[in-house]
Amino acid sequence: MIKAAFFDVDGTLVSFQQTQLSDRLRADLLAIQAKGFKIVVCTGRARQDLARTGMLRDVEFDGYITLNGQCCYDREGIYRDIPICREDLEAARQVLRSNPRLAALMEGDGQSYLTKIDDRVRDIYKFLHTKLFDIRPPEWMLETKIYQFVPLVGPEDEDLFLSVMPHCIHTRWHPKGIDILPKGGGKASGIQAAMERYGLSADEIMAFGDGENDITMLELAGTSVAMGNGVELAKAQADYVTASVDEDGVSQALRHFGLLSALN
Repeated sequence: MIKAAFFDVDGTLVSFQQTQLSDRLRADLLAIQAKGFKIVVCTGRARQDLARTGMLRDVEFDGYITLNGQCCYDREGIYRDIPICREDLEAARQVLRSNPRLAALMEGDGQSYLTKIDDRVRDIYKFLHTKLFDIRPPEWMLETKIYQFVPLVGPEDEDLFLSVMPHCIHTRWHPKGIDILPKGGGKASGIQAAMERYGLSADEIMAFGDGENDITMLELAGTSVAMGNGVELAKAQADYVTASVDEDGVSQALRHFGLLSALN
């Protein structure tokens, strides 16, 4: 029996055209929560990014798996805290200093900064419907916990970073951006931490996603749903492919699996 549902945000709960939860999805999330299902965000975004965009409106989720699983928290506090090691951050800093044309996003819990802003960065943030973060020098990474390092680069430049960050893995979320996080991380690791915290087994959880960084959580969940707008790899992994995010695909899947009745 399903007891909890884990949701990617961009492309799943919120589209790149509609920048907040739809009225229907907001009501449905609150309805399944009221029925006793746990609802948990599972996103590459950081806490501060969710807050400043307002994309989740007034819905208070039971838990938040942020930064692709590296910082997980709920009302009682943080329960998974896995930053990138200093050695890899120092190597990334050197790459940025040696290649001033490149930009990156440095993400902590509570604060994030860009290393520079140019037309490429503006285009990416326009696509994300997100305000630009302030600028800090790359050295800022060495002063705080960084859970995710995001070079805003295409495939032609990604190895500049990946080759010098041996303790990290990566996933591409945009043609001009990759997420770099510690080895052993990823959304599935965050979900496993949540399962331990709430006493859940894999057959009691449901996961929704659309992108490459969602594949590990779709593999883990007993019931997995890919969005109609998702990448083919995510669709191939899922138990069920629902409608697109702009067609309220999450709401349709909740009814397909019986978490809500057709009359709700």
